[in-house]
Amino acid sequence: MNRNSRTKNNKSPKLPLDIWLEFVKLELKKQSKLGTWLNSAVYGGYESESLTLTLYFSDDTIRKNVQGKHKAIQHRLKDQFGLLCDRIYFKTGDAPTTSKTPIDIKTINNSRKLGNPLQTLYWTEPNLLDEKDEAQRMRILENTVAAEPSCKEIYTKLCDRTLKLVDNKEENTLKVAFNWRLRVGGTRGFRELLLPILHPVFGIPYIPASTLKGAARAWAKKNGASAKVYEILGMLEGKNAKAAKVEFLDAFPTKPCLSIDIATPQWSWDGNKVKYQPVPHSFLSLQQPVFLIGLRLTTRGKGDPDAVKTVKEWLENALAEGIGSRVSSGYGLTLNKPSNSQSSYKSANYEFELWTQGMYGYNPPSEKNKYQGDAEFRPSAVRGILRYWFRAVALSLYDVPTCQTLETELFGELGKQGKLALTTKFNNLSRPNEGFYCYDGRIYLTATEIKYLHLAKQLLVLASHLGGVGRGSRRPLHLLNERMRGCHWEVIDNNLSLTYDKSQWRSFFTKIEKAFQQVKKSTTKYTSNPGSPGKRQQDVLDRNAQVWLVKSPDQIPPKQVKNWQTEGDKTKVRGNALDFFYSEQRFKGVGNGNGNGNGKSNGNENVGGKLGTPSYVWIKSVFPYQKQPYQVVTIFGCNHPDRDKYAQELDKLRRHNQAILVFPSQDNE
Repeated sequence: MNRNSRTKNNKSPKLPLDIWLEFVKLELKKQSKLGTWLNSAVYGGYESESLTLTLYFSDDTIRKNVQGKHKAIQHRLKDQFGLLCDRIYFKTGDAPTTSKTPIDIKTINNSRKLGNPLQTLYWTEPNLLDEKDEAQRMRILENTVAAEPSCKEIYTKLCDRTLKLVDNKEENTLKVAFNWRLRVGGTRGFRELLLPILHPVFGIPYIPASTLKGAARAWAKKNGASAKVYEILGMLEGKNAKAAKVEFLDAFPTKPCLSIDIATPQWSWDGNKVKYQPVPHSFLSLQQPVFLIGLRLTTRGKGDPDAVKTVKEWLENALAEGIGSRVSSGYGLTLNKPSNSQSSYKSANYEFELWTQGMYGYNPPSEKNKYQGDAEFRPSAVRGILRYWFRAVALSLYDVPTCQTLETELFGELGKQGKLALTTKFNNLSRPNEGFYCYDGRIYLTATEIKYLHLAKQLLVLASHLGGVGRGSRRPLHLLNERMRGCHWEVIDNNLSLTYDKSQWRSFFTKIEKAFQQVKKSTTKYTSNPGSPGKRQQDVLDRNAQVWLVKSPDQIPPKQVKNWQTEGDKTKVRGNALDFFYSEQRFKGVGNGNGNGNGKSNGNENVGGKLGTPSYVWIKSVFPYQKQPYQVVTIFGCNHPDRDKYAQELDKLRRHNQAILVFPSQDNE
């Protein structure tokens, strides 16, 4: 008998799991006692080399009963299904998570309703999990998320349990809401990288008490309360030990919140170059979760009733600075205002508005339905665009190794916090029926030293005046071929706003360079190559780049557009610079159409780019308070002949007093 597990009709091979499920189904149909017993078993895998089948039982009595029928099981599997089993292992307990036998996910999910996300995740056997197989990976994530709604009752009971453990004293609890997403844990192995830490008993996401205690302890010690920390939270140093006065409880969400998330770096280092190579990485995080945290006095703390209040303040402040992984990308930031906000970090914050085609995670719009997809404001995109503009300046001032080191030092890397961070709190003012989304809120910059904060401020000004953020960041928000394109981003602060003024802009570029020099001295100017179509590299503000201001006095901001379908493709919305760009096939991107809704047309990928090749030209609309609007045009790699021709066209506008070259500085104009 061969080992390929064929059916008696010699059809194509079936997986051993398929055969086993079919066998159990047949026994149940016969209403046999064996079928009832086998239905309670968990399939543990089939080793084709040793012809060994493994089964797990939660009830030892049932295991013994089935084990007594092992000869009958072997004969029926062989005679009815052609599956040879020289040995069958009957084991009591839960099936391990390290079985080597590949199984079919859909079959498992159809045959057994799993009770929580942890069970769903670990029911998939390891050698099916090829990290390069995104379809398999996504199916695992979708199944895990789908299992969570059945846990609503568990969430309710655990929150009730937390209240009972603190004697129903509301002052001993802390209810915290997170503005965007949260990830705690998920750093030990392939499975754990997919999702946040899950409770080993209840199988749902949670924040371990040790994590909360560690966050409160770290914040208090950082802010000068070390002695009090040892007194209240205890200590264990060698032979010296002191019990804590306050106990932290594991914190659970108040309702299901697991969601598929994705990180897609657009630009990444490849050796000594930064290349455009978007690589999506899917995983799970908690989306806008709300947690109930419990604190209670220990036996030692009974004589210090204020200890809980003190620890609660520490924890509130710690959570306000962020908890878990990817904090510098906007994860783990609470909406709660600390009762006694203090911090050793330098900080600044600014209001913003963003009008965009949409910012998307793992489920972007499809070609069949241009408005389909799960749009959400993603703070990580704002941080990503600051990092992009950091490199755009840094690569003109430093050699590659210095730039790489400085970028890691400032922005951090996996498992290492950087010296500056950007977080946001935002409101969703969506208008998807019009083909775009609106958000407003506040951007928070924090840094370990004032020089890093100053650099972050200058990068924010640069990013908000030269381009947008997220999808369509290289174009203003407008209508093209009946679809919304581009985005509009404003950082609302009169002290940051730049007007149509040559001296102001050139002074600003000087400020940027000084901010970099304060962080790291540089005496040499470097040039870089933005790459060829299909092999795009990081854009750099070096001597081969140009920044132009183009007058656009009749342009109106997005909030003044009454009907996007009739006005969105007009010059008053697009602006003079974008209108000219679209009118010239020598410059516009390939396949972008002619701007009049007449379908696709030829363009120039060496200037305007194409799908998979980011444009070498950024165009941004600026609407200064009580000043005339204008557009900023940034061209990278003007030493290329096609882009040089575009720059020459802008120079013609300069001669007619319709444009200004503000970078690089040319004092002999």
